[in-house]
Amino acid sequence: MHERRKGLRYSANFRVYLPEFNIWGYTSNISLDGCYVAVDSPMSVGFITDLLVELPVVGVVALKGYVQHLDQARSGVGLQFIQVRFESDQSEYYSLYSQFLRGMSQLEEIRESYLDLVKQDRLKLCALPSESGKAETT
Repeated sequence: MHERRKGLRYSANFRVYLPEFNIWGYTSNISLDGCYVAVDSPMSVGFITDLLVELPVVGVVALKGYVQHLDQARSGVGLQFIQVRFESDQSEYYSLYSQFLRGMSQLEEIRESYLDLVKQDRLKLCALPSESGKAETT
């Protein structure tokens, strides 16, 4: 299948609320152009919907998306952001969202540096403890 995405996608698990349907979901990836939301939805391809995305540290931003594709196998929808239909406040939300994505690329670079140090045996990959046990290192 030919890849149609224009921008980089980042793995991200952010809470999403679709007010028109009163349903909650989670992103599995995000980009400047859109996101994939794991959600059981009655939407169809071509539907335009409002969505609220909870960004860590930043807060909730209100965006508008076009349903680009449905994925019944994984119960989700691919949404393309439609900046041209944004009201002035939605353009400001989108601006905040795009600033957040620029920060995501920097976080990915930091993550890669961390993993490189682990591969070089200069650091151990740490994990938080399970709720019932001790902290782990690998």
